[in-house]
Amino acid sequence: SIVALTFTNKAAQEMKERIVASLQTTKKLPFVGTFHAYCLTLLRNNAHLLPYATFTILDADDQEQLIKKILKKYSANKYTTATQMQYMISLFKNRLASQGHSEGYKESWNTQLFKEVFCEYEQEKTNAKCFDFDDLLVKVLDLFKTNESFTQRLQKRVRHLLVDEYQDTSTIQHELLKSMVLDKNKQCTTDSICAVGDEDQSIYSWRGASVANMLTFQHDFAPVKVIKIEQNYRTVQPILDAANGLIGHNKLRNEKTLWSDKQARQRVVSLTCRSSEQEAELIGSFVKTVQKKKSLRDIAILYRTHFQSRAIEEALIRHAVPYKIIGGIRFYERKEIKDILAYLRLFVNPYDKISLLRVLNCPARGLGEKFEEQLLAAWHREPLLDFKMLMTQLVAADAKITPVKKTAVEDFLALYQGADTTQMPSTLINRILNGTEYIAYLRSAYEAQEADTKVENVKEFYESVLDFEKKLSKSEDSTNLLELLLQEIALLQEKMDATDQEQCVVQMMTLHAAKGLEFDTIIISGLEEGILPGSKSLSTLESLEEERRLFYVGITRAKEYLLLSNAVVRHTYGQRVDQAPSRFASELPREVMTEIDGTQQHEFVVKRLLGQWYGLEGSDGILTFARPKMLPAPVATKTTFAPATGPAGCPWKKNDTVMHQKFGRGIITGVQATDDNDYYLTVIFKVGQKKILSKFVTK
Repeated sequence: SIVALTFTNKAAQEMKERIVASLQTTKKLPFVGTFHAYCLTLLRNNAHLLPYATFTILDADDQEQLIKKILKKYSANKYTTATQMQYMISLFKNRLASQGHSEGYKESWNTQLFKEVFCEYEQEKTNAKCFDFDDLLVKVLDLFKTNESFTQRLQKRVRHLLVDEYQDTSTIQHELLKSMVLDKNKQCTTDSICAVGDEDQSIYSWRGASVANMLTFQHDFAPVKVIKIEQNYRTVQPILDAANGLIGHNKLRNEKTLWSDKQARQRVVSLTCRSSEQEAELIGSFVKTVQKKKSLRDIAILYRTHFQSRAIEEALIRHAVPYKIIGGIRFYERKEIKDILAYLRLFVNPYDKISLLRVLNCPARGLGEKFEEQLLAAWHREPLLDFKMLMTQLVAADAKITPVKKTAVEDFLALYQGADTTQMPSTLINRILNGTEYIAYLRSAYEAQEADTKVENVKEFYESVLDFEKKLSKSEDSTNLLELLLQEIALLQEKMDATDQEQCVVQMMTLHAAKGLEFDTIIISGLEEGILPGSKSLSTLESLEEERRLFYVGITRAKEYLLLSNAVVRHTYGQRVDQAPSRFASELPREVMTEIDGTQQHEFVVKRLLGQWYGLEGSDGILTFARPKMLPAPVATKTTFAPATGPAGCPWKKNDTVMHQKFGRGIITGVQATDDNDYYLTVIFKVGQKKILSKFVTK
């Protein structure tokens, strides 16, 4: 009569172990498992109510292969990918199936293409007597909606329902719970339903989670007793004060205030840096210094998106600090970066078979396995020929190669004609990206969010190459920069491989990946508009509040120390972009913050201030005869977290978002009145900073 639901098999297993330990028996245990596991149990036990009594479950790979087949049938593989369609189908079912039984959601089609693919996909599954993972929830909800005897039987048996991590439930999961415990008159049929959750930690809307479920729980299952567990046993009070001050700006929440018995002072620092490069250097130096007091495993570096990791990774390597990326891949091991590096290696070494085979059909050119086999066989016969001579000879000699493949080979070889290693690496990268339409390939081959991440990684790599060129362009080896670049990256990777065996490492991860973890020291980088909050979250209140919750989750991972950093300038795809501080920074209570301005002080002074804040006096590596004194935190003159306003009576304020017809959405960084009662606005758009009259933008 007891059912306990959670979200991961790992959590379910831990719950079972605790229950067994508490009851001292393994007999007559309650059901403890995930939503999907419970629904599968219900379907198996009530198979006679289904269209077919025996069924199989499609795994993700089987699902993708089926969708690929359907896309090919409709010649739709030119417009979308199986991965994207798989994601759309899953989201469609999770969000809309709850509006009624499964037939009801077919009224809300996204596009005609989606409708055709979806209907074909469902028919194919039916013919094969298969369910996909989402169907487990949908089919059980169907039974609740259409079979009264099933509903009454289950409601009579289940007397106590417990749900963990309720803020992560989707709309359909919320509907399932209502169907399990509410009768036709919306009265609760069970002896109890208990949901544990925190809507301030709801950060998975892109997976289908709905923060509204926590907020509507009291209404849907009334009467409800609310128990607020506000004492925090992990974090010192100043960090909790910062978190409380931040999350209080959200409207979609139940009011609560975290507190702790762990009292402390000066535990939160905001660090303003001149550039993203300086930010990475200061973080690397700080972590190196902290090793004297703390184990590296007690330190975590958090960021909004994975592309931010590149500069920090390189700084940690320079300082010989071992690290590990959690929930992601080290920068130079990411597919998109390895693809571009493979293209570049062929400029230097035209005999590199491994690099050639990696990029020969990436993006797809129709040069499949058969062509690769022909190419390798020809190379075995003519080992002294490079890939350009070999491919040219192969196309000319083999009459069986189709005109389409010949054109594909010619296009591939055109990338390398008239180019050599004396050209700037950035020029060659542009040549590759443009000649292969690689960015468009990423956009089409991956689901939107993953594609955005990969594109940002490519841009970040291009930026790192520009930095490399600036450093070495005046040296004696400036004529062979590409070879030097590839050598430096190889050495970086060698150093990273050498740290793989290290047990004690600093951990790097996104804010999403940090949920549920805790560390003595947390460093959150990139606290800037357009990064945190992300540029795509500025259009709606709901998405902006989720970004604020994400930052809140990051803050509350810290037990003892919290370092927040932002940069005044970042370089994006070769352009210098002025960054506005995140609006979230101005929402943190000033009384718990210690501000350090790295834009106005020498770097060694900033490093000393950070070391002394952490309680590491004399940790800057400079020998002195006197005990160093803690300097007062300098007042930021170029960048400040305090909210700024325009001239008196001005409707435009700094950090407001605006929309321009041509440049899109941007963020105001400055306001200046004109003589004719208008205002000049300095606005950062995606294309860069612009100064325009306010009449040309809207809020």
